[in-house]
Amino acid sequence: MPAKAAVKKKTKTAQMSTGRSQAASKGRRRAAGTSSADLKKFRDILLAEQERLELELQEIESRTARAGECERPNEVSSYDDLPADLASVTFEREKDLAIGESVEGLLNQVRTALEKIERRTYGICDACSRPIKKARLKALPFATLCLDCQGRLER
Repeated sequence: MPAKAAVKKKTKTAQMSTGRSQAASKGRRRAAGTSSADLKKFRDILLAEQERLELELQEIESRTARAGECERPNEVSSYDDLPADLASVTFEREKDLAIGESVEGLLNQVRTALEKIERRTYGICDACSRPIKKARLKALPFATLCLDCQGRLER
C-alpha cells in the first residue's frame, strides 16, 4: 500500500510540474505576443527613454570634461589656491561621475529591454518565466522580474 501511495504522489507531482512548465511556456508565448500594439507602445517608450538617457549621459560627460580642464595645474591659480574652491569643483565632478554611472546602468537596462522586444521575450520574468504584469511594465518598462521574484530578491 505505501508503494502505491508513493507512485500516485510521484505521478501527481509530475503532472503538476508539467502543468507549470506548460503554463510557463504558454505565458511566454502570450507575453511575447500579447499584442503588437502593446509591444510597439513599450518599444516607443523605451526608445524615448534611451534617447533621454543618452543625452543626459553626454551632458554629464561634457561637464566632467570641463571640470577636469579646470583642475589643470596652470588653471588652478584662477581659484587663488583656495582649498574650498578646489574641493567644491572636485565634489561636483565626483557627483557627476556617480550620476553618470547610474545613468549608464539605466541605459543598459533599457537597451536590454529593447533587445528582449526584438527576441520576443519582453514581459517575461527572467527568474520564473511567467509573464510580468502589464501594470508593472507600465510603471517600469525595463523590468526583468515579476513583482514576486523582485520581492524575493530584495529580501
